[in-house]
Amino acid sequence: MFFTGSRLFYDRYRLNSPKGNFQLKLTPEQIIYQFADTIVKVFPIFNQIPHRFKLNFSKRILNFLKQYAFLAKENASLTNAQKVAIAASYVKLTLGYHQFLINTFDTIVVYPTAQYFPHLNETHTGHFNPKMKVIMLALDEFEHDIYYNEDGKDVALHEFTHALCFEMMQAYAKHPDADQFKKGFRLIFEWIAIPQHKMRIDQIEFLRAYAFTDRLELVSVLIELFFEKETIFKTHFPDLYQYVGGMIKHPKTK
Repeated sequence: MFFTGSRLFYDRYRLNSPKGNFQLKLTPEQIIYQFADTIVKVFPIFNQIPHRFKLNFSKRILNFLKQYAFLAKENASLTNAQKVAIAASYVKLTLGYHQFLINTFDTIVVYPTAQYFPHLNETHTGHFNPKMKVIMLALDEFEHDIYYNEDGKDVALHEFTHALCFEMMQAYAKHPDADQFKKGFRLIFEWIAIPQHKMRIDQIEFLRAYAFTDRLELVSVLIELFFEKETIFKTHFPDLYQYVGGMIKHPKTK
């Protein structure tokens, strides 16, 4: 037997090589100074949190921008502020994770508006392709969703949640929070399976019909509602709210 090292080294979660192409060289302080107004659109309480938390949030934005590449298509006018806003959407989703970057995507392709995908015979404002490791976003939809940040829809959160699900739900997932995610995922569907719960959801029209396309769509829609309809969610479905927040280890549900 030749193996003598610790299995923890070989089994630990490691990120793929960075592909980021963000041109500005900034510090976390400079992110706060230059892009606070942009971040607030995505994370409304940003200006209210202590400075050390702002720095942590900004460091995570910079790490995201170093790890993932942006590709603008069809003459999409993608600004640095919009790149920061997209990064902030992901950071907001994964605030509860120490290892918050994942490997199921490496490129964010941005179009000016919804795109028709011939291989799917569908038009999408957002799409996650795990084989190509790409997240596609329509810029006009993204801007609309962060402007109307209480309408229960957020295309960036939705697609990033798909990518997170593919990372965490693998049979042999190595991410340190995969077991917690799988537990929350299971609890969500055990809760939904109770007829009285589904009836209450239908009565107040809490979930749009698209959520019931499949299990991954349901989880992504619930994540959107977790951030955008917090009061209604906690009031009417406190257990489900805890399961969704616990799945992503969000600080609000600890």
